[in-house]
Amino acid sequence: MLCACGARSPSGVAAVPDEDTSRPAAPTASPHTTVPTAPAACPDSGVLLRAAEADAAMGLRVQRIELVNCGTRAYTVNGHPSVQVLDEDLEPLEVTVSHGASAIATLDGFETATGPVRLKPGERSVARLAWRNLVTDVTRPAADGRYLRIVPNGEDNAGGNDSGGGAQTVPDHIDLGTTGKLGVSAWDHPAQDSPESPDARP
Repeated sequence: MLCACGARSPSGVAAVPDEDTSRPAAPTASPHTTVPTAPAACPDSGVLLRAAEADAAMGLRVQRIELVNCGTRAYTVNGHPSVQVLDEDLEPLEVTVSHGASAIATLDGFETATGPVRLKPGERSVARLAWRNLVTDVTRPAADGRYLRIVPNGEDNAGGNDSGGGAQTVPDHIDLGTTGKLGVSAWDHPAQDSPESPDARP
């Protein structure tokens, strides 16, 4: 069971906690950029977001996003998280984010919406991201995302909706090349088997 404990952070920005999967080092931003460097603490919202390391196969990337209920009340997510890709200066990149991965690859379970996922304190939910690292247009620069801005789109058991207010900025490396497409799956319970590998068919 994953649970982030400690003091709560009022910033709503969570760094990735140490875990058994290594993450890319946080990028160096310009001198005028405030880089998210908050400690791995439970935010006021009671939920903590983090990104696992991406699996890669022939230019295809598949990555898990985890949401941990680190608070004291039940928390429910339903549908897809809202995801925005940011560069090293925390500026949004021109990326088309879609529900599902049909515009990118055929991936098992990506098009399935499981309905509400209710998390007790200490429980977690996962969503997946999919993209291709390809350069298909030499006239445009490659998109190299360094952070994700994620809104869970959930609510606690008191009925408070977190849309917009529950956003967290998570260090991550999203190397989209020039494809400009990112697929997002719906929230689901984590698989109980071994770490997934991209089961992709063109």
